[in-house]
Amino acid sequence: MNAHAPVLDADTKEHLARADALAAFEAIPSLDDHGEIARLILAEVSLLTRKYRCIRRHDVPHIAELTGLLDAFWQEVKEVEIQSARMPHEV
Repeated sequence: MNAHAPVLDADTKEHLARADALAAFEAIPSLDDHGEIARLILAEVSLLTRKYRCIRRHDVPHIAELTGLLDAFWQEVKEVEIQSARMPHEV
């Protein structure tokens, strides 16, 4: 270990890990070719958030974020469905 390397607190490490994960996913040009595995991941995340939603937040800190992201995802899906139903000739 480098004696001159800065010591990072847990929040900073978490932010860096999240940034790395986002960068990795953003590097994928399209998830269209990976739809089935993406659906499986979403299903597992949904199950985890449902299972741990009632656990104290500090025990499982990312559940609130996951729940919010899933809610935003489903809202987006519904908006696209509504838009498609309104303008079927443009789909």
